[in-house]
Amino acid sequence: MKATFPKYRSDMKGVAWGDLYNRFGRDPQDAAALEARVVALMSDDEVERKKGIYTYVLTGEEKWLNLRQFRNSEKRSAFERQKGVCPVCTETFPFEGMEADHKKPWRAGGKTTPDNCQMLCIKDNRLKSGF
Repeated sequence: MKATFPKYRSDMKGVAWGDLYNRFGRDPQDAAALEARVVALMSDDEVERKKGIYTYVLTGEEKWLNLRQFRNSEKRSAFERQKGVCPVCTETFPFEGMEADHKKPWRAGGKTTPDNCQMLCIKDNRLKSGF
């Protein structure tokens, strides 16, 4: 992967390079495009796990980034604003029956800010997230 990621960063330590090579080593990669994505993600304050960036740019799996989560106060404010109603199924739930969701997803430029927080019932949030 050295040719794929020619610029060394200390965040590269601990990345499972062997696994990534086995999965993507035979596929042609655009090193310049990958480096541009790495640079953008390194400066994104939503990304809390910087070493996961390398796996993410190859796999597209957000789980490697440990994206910033909504604070409990932000979740509670969204819940109260919605009066406990899930905007997807329009049923009412207790706070514990709902999960915070980004109205505009991170991958589409959405940030973890109070105005981008909505509460969905657990079922609808998991269906939306693909769980």
